[in-house]
Amino acid sequence: MRQNSTSKLLNIFSNRRSIRKFRSKSVPEETVQKIVEIGQRAPSACNLQTYSIIWVKDLEIKEKILDACWASKQMKNVPVVFVICADVRRLGKTLDYLKAAHCLKQKGGYAIKLMSIIDASLVAENMTLAAECLGLGSVYIGGALANKEVISILKLPEGVLPLTLLCVGYPDEQPPKRPRLPLSTILHLNSYRDPSDEEIKTFLKHMDDVLRKEGYYQKYSNQGPDFRYSNNIQRKTATEPMQKADAEVLQVLKETGFL
Repeated sequence: MRQNSTSKLLNIFSNRRSIRKFRSKSVPEETVQKIVEIGQRAPSACNLQTYSIIWVKDLEIKEKILDACWASKQMKNVPVVFVICADVRRLGKTLDYLKAAHCLKQKGGYAIKLMSIIDASLVAENMTLAAECLGLGSVYIGGALANKEVISILKLPEGVLPLTLLCVGYPDEQPPKRPRLPLSTILHLNSYRDPSDEEIKTFLKHMDDVLRKEGYYQKYSNQGPDFRYSNNIQRKTATEPMQKADAEVLQVLKETGFL
């Protein structure tokens, strides 16, 4: 029985893919709470639990948040939206209550703040896998990262940094598994190894071929049929737009006390 359960779980994890089209069917509140409870079981550095999850239930606020994060139109009916936040504010308040001197009082505590980002990310992934086990689909929307508008809408105070949206609901599409880089490229033995030009050429072709077969960029990015994965990574890292984005992120990190 245990072996069957293990195989079932591994199959769920292996077949997980992002869902961007959801049925309008609502998710029961007890299911939402169960997803968050499973999220809390993720590892936490020193058990500090430096994260907060904001469940955006108000329809007007949800629409504003999705717009602020540049969510596609087909995402508008997603029933559950979580904003996953790194949160060192609660820890600071707790230490103040204990009348303890601590590094969070000044613009310091960077190790703790970095760990809070890791903690929150682990929670988000646990929630994602819990949703899959409960027959739901999900997608992350990275536009929430250090987003000033999200901070304003949700009235996030200093010490709380939005990292991502996690959108959850009943799938209204069954997309294929998306390609990943070869294990030999990302798994290093004993020390780091740069990929060879031939490896790069091979994995780019693999990514291009699989995503083009699905029509991934046509479906989700309004791109033409010749748009490739290699075009995508160049567009996402182009110097000029990223310099502007970097400046905005740095400003938010300073304002939230993370830098």
